[in-house]
Amino acid sequence: MFTKKLIPIIVALFLSSSMYVTAQTSQQRYTDQEPTAHHKVALDVIAASKEWIANFNQGNTKEVAQGYVQTAVMSAMPFGIKKGIKEIDNFWTPFIKKGATDLVYTELSIEVVNETTAFLSANWSMNVGRGVIYQEKWEKLNGKWVLTYDNFEVLEQFKTPKKRNNTTPVSHNQLEEVIKASIEWTNGFNTGKGNICGEGYFDNATMNAVPFASINGKEEIESFWTKLIADGAKNLTYNNPTFKMITNNSATLSSNWSMNIGEGKIYQEKWENKNGTWRLSYDEFKVLKKY
Repeated sequence: MFTKKLIPIIVALFLSSSMYVTAQTSQQRYTDQEPTAHHKVALDVIAASKEWIANFNQGNTKEVAQGYVQTAVMSAMPFGIKKGIKEIDNFWTPFIKKGATDLVYTELSIEVVNETTAFLSANWSMNVGRGVIYQEKWEKLNGKWVLTYDNFEVLEQFKTPKKRNNTTPVSHNQLEEVIKASIEWTNGFNTGKGNICGEGYFDNATMNAVPFASINGKEEIESFWTKLIADGAKNLTYNNPTFKMITNNSATLSSNWSMNIGEGKIYQEKWENKNGTWRLSYDEFKVLKKY
């Protein structure tokens, strides 16, 4: 059975192991960005997406078209490919004027490529049909987040419109909360507060720190992080993260990571919302390289 007495041994292995090391270097990767810069990109893209959806639902056709760059390409299956903002506007404007509204995204997912590019995917539904967004490519150009590519499909067209009483962007709002919780956890680690790291887990959480140990329970997990911080680990940085809503109360996060002592891959952080608070119920990551 795993006990707290083993924590120092596991942390020592974490700090000294050469397992899975592909090369030795003294320089941490991803230091050209702030530790949670990609989290903040995801929040900006969520805000831009919410604004676009609000304009759609309010019938603001001009603003809907202006959500795209002039040279954007939109694949709207089965209707075809629209090239450039004029063709895109000619698609959306008549569609909206005929009564399309009540657009809502679910199972929202955002992958951050860098500080100016992100990909969004989701399921969508509105009063006249439903479908899937395979990819929205959002880019920050001249200080504004705009769509440069949009690929979606209509899976079902309703025979008669279905009025939706609530168009609150729940998936967007909940994913915002997950990202903010992850930022708080990361800031806690980087400011040396192991207790904040521990509070980020449920009492019965599991953490798999590959290849070192599987740790069960909040108390033992907090001891791991507290010891790692005490031994000098800092500057945890997430790179190329993907944030994905699974249900309205559960989400996953995957990402590359680095800190001053090494780097690796977060295969899955499972975040769950219970009693209004987002915490980790499962956390699996791997150390791929030690500096």
